Amino acid sequence: MANWWMINNVNGSENLINKWVEDSVVTFGFPEIGDPTQYDTKDKLLVRCDEVYSDETPMMRIQCEGYIWKFSKEISKGDKILSYNSQSRKYYIGIVESDYEYNPSKYPKYPNTFKVKWLGKHISEDDMSSDLKKSLKSSGSINMVFGCEAEIGRLLVSSGNVNEIIKKEKKLYNDVLECIKAIIYKMDKSKFDMVLKEILNAMNYKVSSNFDNDDKNSYLIVSEDKLKFTKNIIRVCILKDQDVTSSKGILDIISNYKDQINNYLIITDSPIDKGIMGEITKNYFVINMHGIDMVEALFSNYDRLSDEVRNILSLKKMYI
Repeated sequence: MANWWMINNVNGSENLINKWVEDSVVTFGFPEIGDPTQYDTKDKLLVRCDEVYSDETPMMRIQCEGYIWKFSKEISKGDKILSYNSQSRKYYIGIVESDYEYNPSKYPKYPNTFKVKWLGKHISEDDMSSDLKKSLKSSGSINMVFGCEAEIGRLLVSSGNVNEIIKKEKKLYNDVLECIKAIIYKMDKSKFDMVLKEILNAMNYKVSSNFDNDDKNSYLIVSEDKLKFTKNIIRVCILKDQDVTSSKGILDIISNYKDQINNYLIITDSPIDKGIMGEITKNYFVINMHGIDMVEALFSNYDRLSDEVRNILSLKKMYI
């Protein structure tokens, strides 16, 4: 996996970013050290830093060794580079396209180099979340950045503030959920039952092949730990929205089973009212899986569904 690096492009009053973009490179200083590839351990490189910068503080020499080692030894082809242009208040993004090269003839003040493909699009600091801005702000010359890829990816493929992008993504995701829910709930009963049972199987429940009532809307599933020390029997009830408008109506349905089962998974199109659920759960352990819950469970367990059910759904898994 590619790493992300934040590299400071300012040396005194000199802003290097335009030169980097023009030459398709990223460069790094400390020319007095010479070629760092001559030193195969950090200790040897630190000895060299001690020799060259003997007038500096020990902390500065250690920092120097750390920066040079990171740049020459830890950055790899395919890694991503971030650098800030203070004039435009934008972040530049590049992809490392070469191995490390020591090039004092072309860049005498910054001889440590990589070839970099700089992207044409830059990201405004104003569009970033506060968390991303904090992670990129550092007094160090070179730092690895973690957890930035998703947000930067969003900003690169869109225009506008990251919060607006996330809001649009959530709307798109919710629209997809509603669309697939509509597909499932428009199926005939046999196909709906098959999809639901497949989802429960994929969630590691043992599902009865038979309904246990005349309405054919109830059957049993079993949840047990892998060593079979504990076993829970759960009744699945597939109810219409008009069946769950009151706690009394649901309790009447449950009491008609006349058995000792106390665990119920109630499948509905719309969520059961929280107040009604509160009344039911005084007597039974009940979980309501409504339509959107069912679709999200389908997404989470899609790879474990049979080809037959996948064909019924006519969905294709995509990675974005």
